[in-house]
Amino acid sequence: MAENPSLLKKPELKRPEAPPKRLFEESQQPAAAAQPVAATPSAAQAAEPSTTGEVTIEYQRQRAKEMRQYFQDRKLEAQVKKGPLFGWTPANEIGNGRWVMFGVFVGLLTEFATGVDFPGQVGLLLTYLGIVDLD
Repeated sequence: MAENPSLLKKPELKRPEAPPKRLFEESQQPAAAAQPVAATPSAAQAAEPSTTGEVTIEYQRQRAKEMRQYFQDRKLEAQVKKGPLFGWTPANEIGNGRWVMFGVFVGLLTEFATGVDFPGQVGLLLTYLGIVDLD
C-alpha cells in the first residue's frame, strides 16, 4: 500500500517577501507592497483555511479580530468586577457630603428662627404632609 507523500507533508505558509526596511533614510522610496496570496472574495470562504493548507490574510485578519474582541470583553469583565458598586466613588461622596452639610446648616438656621429643634422640625414636616399623625 503506497502512501501519497503530498498528503503527509506539512502545509507551507505562503507569505510575501518584502525587502528589508531601512530606518531613518530620507532618500528611500516607498517599496511596492508585495501582493498578498490569493485573496478570498467572501468572509465565509475566509473563515477556514483552504483544503491545500494555505492560510490567507483574510483568515488571519478574522482570527485577529476575534482575539481582539475576546480580550476586550475580558478586560471589561475585570473592570466591572473590580469597579465600585452602586456609585460609591470619591467624587460622589464629596457631593453627598456637601449636600449633608447644606442640610445641617439649613436645619440649624431654622432651629434658630423657630425655636424648634431638628427632630421636632422633621416631626412637624411629617405631620404637615399627612404622612404621620404625631399629636
